Amino acid sequence: MNKATPEEMLKYIKNNDTVSFTYMQEQFNMSKRKKYLEGHQYSISKGIDGKWRTYLLDEKKGRRQVKRSTQEAIENVVISFYEKLEQRQTVTFKKMYYKWREFQDHMVGENTTCKYDSEYIRYFKNTKFEKMPIVEITEESIKVFICSVVKEKKLNKGAAKTMFGYINNTIRSARINKVIIDNPMEFLEAKQFYKYCTATVRKTEKKIVSDEEMKRLYEQFQKDYAKQPHYLPTYAVELATRTGFRVGELSALKWECIMQNHILVDKSEKYNRKTKTYYIDKTKNGKERKFPMIKEIKDLLDRVKRVQLQQGYISEWVFADKAGRIHAPIISSCTKNKCRQIGITEKGIHAYRRTVNSKMRCNGVSNVVAAELLGHSKEVNDQYYTFDVTSIKDKANIVSQIHYNIVSNHG
Repeated sequence: MNKATPEEMLKYIKNNDTVSFTYMQEQFNMSKRKKYLEGHQYSISKGIDGKWRTYLLDEKKGRRQVKRSTQEAIENVVISFYEKLEQRQTVTFKKMYYKWREFQDHMVGENTTCKYDSEYIRYFKNTKFEKMPIVEITEESIKVFICSVVKEKKLNKGAAKTMFGYINNTIRSARINKVIIDNPMEFLEAKQFYKYCTATVRKTEKKIVSDEEMKRLYEQFQKDYAKQPHYLPTYAVELATRTGFRVGELSALKWECIMQNHILVDKSEKYNRKTKTYYIDKTKNGKERKFPMIKEIKDLLDRVKRVQLQQGYISEWVFADKAGRIHAPIISSCTKNKCRQIGITEKGIHAYRRTVNSKMRCNGVSNVVAAELLGHSKEVNDQYYTFDVTSIKDKANIVSQIHYNIVSNHG
């Protein structure tokens, strides 16, 4: 026979009244009361005014006096003070983090909560820091922890900033819930830890597609169309090279959004990592935009429509076959396969997005226009999507023109 656990024994006693459970609870409370009162470092005394007084040690204001009308009342104040102090000392960083998550998860989508879960595992799981009582966490312990994780995991600035944000939000929640009085994050900033981060090297050859690579891609498209004219992901990849659309926007594109002079981009396919299902939602920035229709794009879409009609099915989706709408991962896989076919470094759909933007910018298109066409902010456009795509020949022409202008002005 297996030995009963303490919890099972207590449950049995309560349900069967083998010993009065109420009596046991009273004895336990009396024991706790005695422990707190005996451990209280200040005396409890009655003044000449008949009031009972003692002192409590406030973490922020130091020693403070409290008084009540009866001895029992003043003892209750002391006991309540130590009970709360004991509770706070059992609240670890981990418990406080999930207390913050109870609220935060209502503010975000399921994919974001999945991201929170995976990043908690990456930064905090099985560390001494997550087990620390929140009241014992200091500015120094936070510094030591962040520095050690940044160095050990070779985090870049973005990851370090993310980890810093989780700690900051957890500590802030502890302050809001009055678990701690002072904020050990008050004088800390994420940028203080950037000097310990691993630098992220921007490999331009992976980020964009050169003119020579694009030429070879279009040649491969034509071979694929001749060999597999009904394989629609290839058409989707070509449309990406001409528009810079996100892969989710390609998958969610409807025929009703194909207008005579523009394409309306107002939807994007998303993937719920918890339910493992695809669904259609707004675009990434929540806004719709119009992309101009040009002859090459119109010809491409006409060919897609002919393929669908030849196969004997009509769909509301531009990229759909007999099995239904073609999901984003299939399109992404196709673009990487094209790179392997022509023998270049594998690039994702976003490489075409960066290339389209960089081509526009290097040809004098304003940041405002380029950002609007691609559907992101001007700041994001400059920081993540603008690269030098000019060839050495283009640069030589620029230098020659500058030299010509100098000579002409001084001739």
